Amino acid sequence: MKVAIIGAGIAGLTAARELAKRGINVQVFEKSRGVGGRLANKRLEWGNIDIGAQYFTARDARFQQQVDQWQQEGIVARWQFNPYSLTASGLTTLPDSTPRYVGTPKMNSLAHALARDIDVEFKTRIVALERTRDGWVLSTADGLTVQERYDWVVLSLPAEQSKALLTGTAIENQIPEYVHEPCWALALATLGDVPAEIQGVFGDEVVSWLSRLSSRPQRPIQKKDSHQKGSDTYDDLWMLHFSSDWSTIHTKESEVNVTQAGFEWLSRALEKHIDKPLQVVQDFKHYWLYARLKNGKAMSSVIADCSTGIAVIGAWSAGGRVEGAYLSALNFVDYFFE
Repeated sequence: MKVAIIGAGIAGLTAARELAKRGINVQVFEKSRGVGGRLANKRLEWGNIDIGAQYFTARDARFQQQVDQWQQEGIVARWQFNPYSLTASGLTTLPDSTPRYVGTPKMNSLAHALARDIDVEFKTRIVALERTRDGWVLSTADGLTVQERYDWVVLSLPAEQSKALLTGTAIENQIPEYVHEPCWALALATLGDVPAEIQGVFGDEVVSWLSRLSSRPQRPIQKKDSHQKGSDTYDDLWMLHFSSDWSTIHTKESEVNVTQAGFEWLSRALEKHIDKPLQVVQDFKHYWLYARLKNGKAMSSVIADCSTGIAVIGAWSAGGRVEGAYLSALNFVDYFFE
């Protein structure tokens, strides 16, 4: 049996790994140059930035078992901190004992671990699927047809992209048209002293989440000292995830200065905790078109048609979190490939 998986995020790679354990021939196709999906890490000259998910949690026993194994292998670490909330009067601490985890040294370290010994065809965008008597035929964006024929095709993509590929299939109508909302992600490298306990902040209608990237486990930064000059050194690295509403209004085509808006927000949020204004020395921004679920509710995590061998998995079908992506793949494989 041969299975094609489209998308090398957590769901796609988990499915590939579990199928391979069962002796099934698996081929993964990924449009980008690396694995991880929304666990993306951007490697810049001045630092490595996790621009997608900033942490993840574990509630299901099966996922917790996997997280424990990753911790033993040094792939995952606990991010221990007390989150803050931004209110009208400033930052206030939240009573929160939720265990939070990060990939080490990067968030996509999880994906790299799952991808071990998995055949991934990078920079290959699949744009069409056709079911023939010999199996599924896949066509790529450069006009080529994949030579192999597959018994199953598993889509591990945002719902909107999956639906576009599923036209004419048995499960096309099970995929909603509009599932996600966008999010601007902005990294700011700053000079200035900020209390060490401020590591994560639940924000407001402008910025929904603030991470102090430089406070997380195994995140070395470039410190400025008296012998260094230039703007390649900094004291802290921050990641701001703007709210869905703000990001919907201020799209990539808008004229808003995202860096300025983010720095002004950061300065206001921290103004009661710093002695003098911060200085921005580096910045990077990315627009996530498919970021958060509109309603945050889980759907059925197994969407498939066994008679034709077509399936859809992903975080969006199981709650929208890293754990949901993992479990959607596990549930699919366990149900159809016992």
